[in-house]
Amino acid sequence: MIAKRHLLCLLTSLSLAAAAHAADSYLCVAELTTGFTYDAGKKSWKSADFRSEKKLAITRARQKPYAWEAKEVGDSRPAATCERDFNEAGNLFCSGVFDLRFNKRQLRFLYVYPIGYWSDDSSNPAYREGENTPALAIGKCKAL
Repeated sequence: MIAKRHLLCLLTSLSLAAAAHAADSYLCVAELTTGFTYDAGKKSWKSADFRSEKKLAITRARQKPYAWEAKEVGDSRPAATCERDFNEAGNLFCSGVFDLRFNKRQLRFLYVYPIGYWSDDSSNPAYREGENTPALAIGKCKAL
């Protein structure tokens, strides 16, 4: 009888710990950001380091068929959606205007803004050469 009580206590503790680990939202802050900028005078691209001001909110998706969504803090609409939930390794994969990789165990993320350089189009002012700068950021998150 005592062994059953200990087993019940252990199972209850484990389920509470798992529930605490399963957050419904995360706040992520970039620590390092690098990318490319266009020098209009030289008409050439160069590598650049940017200020790491990027803040992202990762939350459960409000619209099906997505499992999660990611948006820049302050934006109301998600810029990336995640079709599947976290995999067995704790990884989440999201895509959209930016791509996002996030690991809930390590609480680390990788952000990729791929627009610019390859997608430039001189006939469209929004995609004029150098108008967008591809960037890559890494940072840490916290469960909310």
